[in-house]
Amino acid sequence: MKKISSSLQFKIMVCAIFLIILSSFPIGIASYIKSVKIVENKFAFSHLHTVKQIASSLELITNDIKEASLYFIQSGDLRQLLKSDLETDQQELEKARVHVNDFLTYLVGEKPYIHSIYIMGKNNTIFDTYGIKEQTLNLSNINVQSFEWCPNVITSRAGILTYVISLVRPIRDINNFKNLIGYLEINIDEKSLFDEVISLSSNFSENFVICNQNYFILSSTDKTLIGKNLAKMISTKPMENFEQGFFYTKLSGETFLVIYSTIKPLGWKVVSFVEKASLVAENRAIQSYLFITILLALFAASISLVFFQNSILYPLKQLRIFMRHIANQNFDVYMQPRGNDEVSKLIQAFNSMSAKLNELMNQVYIATIKQKEAELKALQERINPHFLYNTLDTIYWTARLEGAKKACILVEALSKLFRSILANKSNIITVKEEIEHLNSYILIQKVRYQDLIEFSLNVQSQALCYKTVKLVLQPIVENAIYHGIEKSGKKGKISIEVFTKDEKLYFIVSDTGAGAPKEVFESALKNDNPNGKIGLKNVNDRIKLAFGNEYGMEIESTPGLGTKVTVIQPALKEGDLK
Repeated sequence: MKKISSSLQFKIMVCAIFLIILSSFPIGIASYIKSVKIVENKFAFSHLHTVKQIASSLELITNDIKEASLYFIQSGDLRQLLKSDLETDQQELEKARVHVNDFLTYLVGEKPYIHSIYIMGKNNTIFDTYGIKEQTLNLSNINVQSFEWCPNVITSRAGILTYVISLVRPIRDINNFKNLIGYLEINIDEKSLFDEVISLSSNFSENFVICNQNYFILSSTDKTLIGKNLAKMISTKPMENFEQGFFYTKLSGETFLVIYSTIKPLGWKVVSFVEKASLVAENRAIQSYLFITILLALFAASISLVFFQNSILYPLKQLRIFMRHIANQNFDVYMQPRGNDEVSKLIQAFNSMSAKLNELMNQVYIATIKQKEAELKALQERINPHFLYNTLDTIYWTARLEGAKKACILVEALSKLFRSILANKSNIITVKEEIEHLNSYILIQKVRYQDLIEFSLNVQSQALCYKTVKLVLQPIVENAIYHGIEKSGKKGKISIEVFTKDEKLYFIVSDTGAGAPKEVFESALKNDNPNGKIGLKNVNDRIKLAFGNEYGMEIESTPGLGTKVTVIQPALKEGDLK
């Protein structure tokens, strides 16, 4: 029993069951709350769009009425009638009255939502398109500076009661603007207006009101609310801070979602009330689906747990056995992965690690052999420098005594060339020393080839103090001469550039020789072929060995046009070298 309880399989099984039970219910509850919030927000934004459409439609209608009212207060005929007295020409007055009545009749007939137009002058002149017996507004008691929208109830002479929204504005004498000569009242049929704007939505809520800037209800689904103050029914503070939006509030003991939008020029509010209980009813379906989903998830998790024990833990046991082989320095092992899950990736990583370790061991062995071969080769090629210098010195003085100036120059250049190669035993030298060696080599080749080859050397002054692998340029220039210029059979040019950029040291050797296909240079850099390109692989290998595989040689060549060799090394000085 103790062995079973300590096994990884048992621990994972117990932990998985605990985690499934612990996480399912909080996740389910959180998901339910989130989904309810999403549904409510989606519903609110959808209805907000409809409310904004209604507000926009109301704005168009009220602007239309406002423009019509401006015509009235600016009408000369109407002002003449409102300023008339017993001495006014009655014929002119009758003519003006006809004009005003004609326009009133036209306007009421043209705009279906205009219920009536009522004009009352200070001289008791009255225009009435409906036959108003009485109304809730008393124009003489209204202090209107510009215009005002008010809820109103009109009773006709026939006793018909109608809810209207009245636009009231003063009519003033144009010659004395302070002189009030009457009032204009344009009444909008509340029911016609409501039907006009509510037609924008086919599924709008039953609770819908339009209120003015003072929150007096102008129109409503519930007609008993017309004329009441909305601010006394609910908190209107959110509507004061934002032009549109939605919030929750209490109304008659129930929670409602309030969705509103503002008509900017008027300050009116279009407000919708949606009972939260209706939204919760829709969310109950989500709750049922979520509960069923949790049960199905628990069942699926149990099946997955069994599968996990059979397909995951067994390969882990096998992997543990193979790791023991690695611990015993047996790197030549391989485990067959199955599938593409994390355990299979782990097995693949193990196989890769095993192969890499085996490769590294072989590389260390090969590198050791190559190092020994290089040391042996260097020992075989070493020449006694004192004997060589003495011999060259003898030839130099003999040539001077015999007057052979060119021979003196060549011997002196050759002496410097061998001295730079043999005197400095270090593989790392300065760029300055490398350029001095190259100048000696170029001097000899200029004498040999005369005008056949033109050499160009451009060295950045600040690059001279940087360190470089010994004998980088001379083998590349030699390759450009023998396999480039000579092979082309015509005059050519060899350009050498040395500079630093972005903390790197660049050597660029370009020639206008014969060039070669890309495959030829790739082969020369990979294979030790004595018939290949002279010294290129040797230079490339020494750079990579000294500074790493990210540095080395890049070759661009076009047959018949020439070759460009770029050597890249790190820009290092004496203090930077390890």
